[in-house]
Amino acid sequence: MLCYPFAMVRWMKEAAVLLAAVLVLGTLANLLPARHIAWWGKGLEPPRLGQDFQRLDVDSAHLMWESLPQVVFVDTRTAAEYAAGHIPGALRLELPSLASMLTPHLREQLTKAHLIVLYGSSLEGDEEQLLAQALRREIPALPMPYVLVGGFPMWQAAGYPTEVQP
Repeated sequence: MLCYPFAMVRWMKEAAVLLAAVLVLGTLANLLPARHIAWWGKGLEPPRLGQDFQRLDVDSAHLMWESLPQVVFVDTRTAAEYAAGHIPGALRLELPSLASMLTPHLREQLTKAHLIVLYGSSLEGDEEQLLAQALRREIPALPMPYVLVGGFPMWQAAGYPTEVQP
């Protein structure tokens, strides 16, 4: 009977030492330069609804497109997908090429827009959310972009106008 309490105490001490070692080593790993172990990208926060972007359904986007003077649609798909069909007047901007594609003329168009709607080929809009966040970092005066729920497939399914690049 006397051995049992001593074994339990020894086990608890070993567990506490192991836990302390993990906490110290994990903290040190995050303090090393260029070694931030973040769960999202390079230590950045994930895009936030209401802060980096808003969501917009297809019917509302179409209504705004018809009624507001300066609605800018931004197509985030590849050049081939864009050429095969896009929302009339949409600009093309890809997240991986943002630095080279974001010309002064495009910056001006985006800052003058009353409404910016980003859309792609996926129904989730993950890439569009990331692009919205990147645009807000690059152009602080940018109105909060909207992400089209359902993307281009939903726009097409609703029967709204599209155009093909000549």
